[in-house]
Amino acid sequence: MLLEIQKPKVSELGGKGYSLAILASKGFDVPKGFVVTSKAFLSFLEHNNLVGKMEQVASRIDKTNFKANGKEIRSSISAGEMPPEIVSETEKCSNSLDARYVAVRSSAVGEDSLRTSFAGMHDTYLNIKSETGLIVNYVKKCWASFFNERAIIYRIRKSLPHLESMAVLVQEMVPSEISGTTFTAHPDTRDVDVIVIECSWGLGEAVVSGLVIPDRYIVEKSSLKVIRKILGSKKVTIETTENGVVRIDTPEDKTISFCLDDVLIENLAKVCLDIERVLEYPQDIEWCIQENKIWLLQSRYITTLGGNIHEKSNHE
Repeated sequence: MLLEIQKPKVSELGGKGYSLAILASKGFDVPKGFVVTSKAFLSFLEHNNLVGKMEQVASRIDKTNFKANGKEIRSSISAGEMPPEIVSETEKCSNSLDARYVAVRSSAVGEDSLRTSFAGMHDTYLNIKSETGLIVNYVKKCWASFFNERAIIYRIRKSLPHLESMAVLVQEMVPSEISGTTFTAHPDTRDVDVIVIECSWGLGEAVVSGLVIPDRYIVEKSSLKVIRKILGSKKVTIETTENGVVRIDTPEDKTISFCLDDVLIENLAKVCLDIERVLEYPQDIEWCIQENKIWLLQSRYITTLGGNIHEKSNHE
């Protein structure tokens, strides 16, 4: 379980799992969950005699053949049998989680460094019924997504290896009313004295996938005062249902209303600055709000800063 991880390692938990384990250990509100580690992925590959095949196919991937080779690896992973010990451990952890629905989220080992961000590259599955068979199936889907086309193209462009491992994060699903991202420095202008908040109604996939034009708030770090508000159209909302998620047209009164009031903006800014202090670098943070409670879903470095900020953040 996330809260029980004593010494988190990126090599075992992946980028997403690693940062959330740290935040959970520091008392931040992170949805409870567990990690199917990168070691489990290797065990899965060995159990299905896929290590050699993966190495062979990955070694020949280039920009002329990535579609066929990626599909071949994804098909092999999808057809593979999950080792009984991983199924058993998944069942044990999901029973301890005691959630009706979960989010199954990719957490690649090489994602979210100072110079690379795989945001939106790998797959996440929301509002999945917390049944062992379903969770195991979606874990495999997450592993397979390491070789989806957009992730392969990104690695080719960045000259990154195709054989990094992947963990998978399984968390209690939060049926959020508002979701968004917060940058603790301006991702475009690189201004480290402001916070940029973007958000919309419902689940965060609408924001991170670019499906909507979100509300945007520019906040001064020193005073936590809002410098500028820009109303987004927010025409689409993603909501939870009994069988997953659904995309609906946002009610007109919500499209012309801001999602956050000044109190929520200030509370959110405070939380995100606390995260920046803990992780010691400006952060790109995904969050959601349910009944005025802020839940943290991910925190990664802002890669557009280029690793050029050497001073540790200090907003006392």
